[in-house]
Amino acid sequence: MKKHFHKGVFVLLITLLVLAGAFIALSIKVERDSDTPFTVKIDATKPQGSSDYTVNTILSKYWVNDEGTANQNYGAQYDTTVRNNTDYDIIKWKITIDVPEKKDIIVDSYWNGDYKFEDGKIIFTAGEKVDPIPQGQDVSFGAVIISDGLMKLEQYEFTGCKDKPITHYFTFWAIMVLFIVWCTSVVAYVLYRIREASYERNERNKDNIIAQAMNTFANLVDAKDPYTKGHSTRVSYYTQKIAEKMGLHETEVKNLGYIALMHDCGKIGIPDMILTKPARLTDEEFKIMQGHTTYGGKALEDFTSIGGIVEGALYHHERYDGKGYPKKLKGENIPLYARIICVADALDAMNSDRCYRPHLRPDVIKQELKKNSGTQFDPDIVECALELIEDGVIKLGTEKTEKKDKSKKH
Repeated sequence: MKKHFHKGVFVLLITLLVLAGAFIALSIKVERDSDTPFTVKIDATKPQGSSDYTVNTILSKYWVNDEGTANQNYGAQYDTTVRNNTDYDIIKWKITIDVPEKKDIIVDSYWNGDYKFEDGKIIFTAGEKVDPIPQGQDVSFGAVIISDGLMKLEQYEFTGCKDKPITHYFTFWAIMVLFIVWCTSVVAYVLYRIREASYERNERNKDNIIAQAMNTFANLVDAKDPYTKGHSTRVSYYTQKIAEKMGLHETEVKNLGYIALMHDCGKIGIPDMILTKPARLTDEEFKIMQGHTTYGGKALEDFTSIGGIVEGALYHHERYDGKGYPKKLKGENIPLYARIICVADALDAMNSDRCYRPHLRPDVIKQELKKNSGTQFDPDIVECALELIEDGVIKLGTEKTEKKDKSKKH
């Protein structure tokens, strides 16, 4: 059986390539967009509603050290919250805080990062717990600072890098949804192909059973007359070749081969003395012989798996001019399958040895086909048969004779 490349495989491969290309393009864009550095100045005294970043420091608690002495100072806990209002994550960030006119500062302790006091500024570098700051979220850090007075921290310099994970892109989720659809399609396609392969296997098994049964029955029919051995098989072959030449569909050609195998099945009911009689049949004997078409049609009435099989057995001896049997159908009123079998049947009869005569010469066979075109045979079918003979697809008696002569010499 000829294997065909299924269009479904092509479509799935193209879709996968498109999805892969889209994902690669998105990955390149994400890499380009990532680690974009920025620096912004933030004044906590101004409204922050529309700002991309919000920073706010509160004095959570405080206490006085060495109160009433020359060494008096303050200990205070400062908690700072940073909010990210952008569509990006913020990574590798730090905040530099201006200290309002306070000189003696000691960072006593701190959390969620690293604090240091340098050149009159507090510098906080984020640690792992608060880095990154996800989009739309906030993080907190803080420190306990010892100073000679309480401070109000409001001026900040915020630096870091913008980072947008691939999962934050709409395109990524669109690709993921399409990929899930693609995976589902692959599973559905594989299941479909498994079922199709199972169906094709069952069909082949069924075809083999039908072919073997029909060949067996055809051989039984042909066995009644040693001179017609292989007749049904050859008629089946000629019939299929003519049907192919006429442009019939592959399925029709196959079915027509089965129909041709059974065209003479009615002969099983004809007495051997008539089938094998070497002399000319009497009118009564010929009438009995004609009955094989009717017997065949009745025998196949319940065989509905192959359309046209009854007509093939019943009408293959109808003539194009309406003088055939059993119904005297004329022209295209004769089913096409029966008209094709009629030509193939006559062709093999002329090309085979019979009890009452040897096979005819190739030139005589071609002459007989042309002579009876339009009377006994459909002219279009005769034309196809003659072309097949000329092309060597259908072999005539010359080759058989040559083979027999060579075998005798050896």
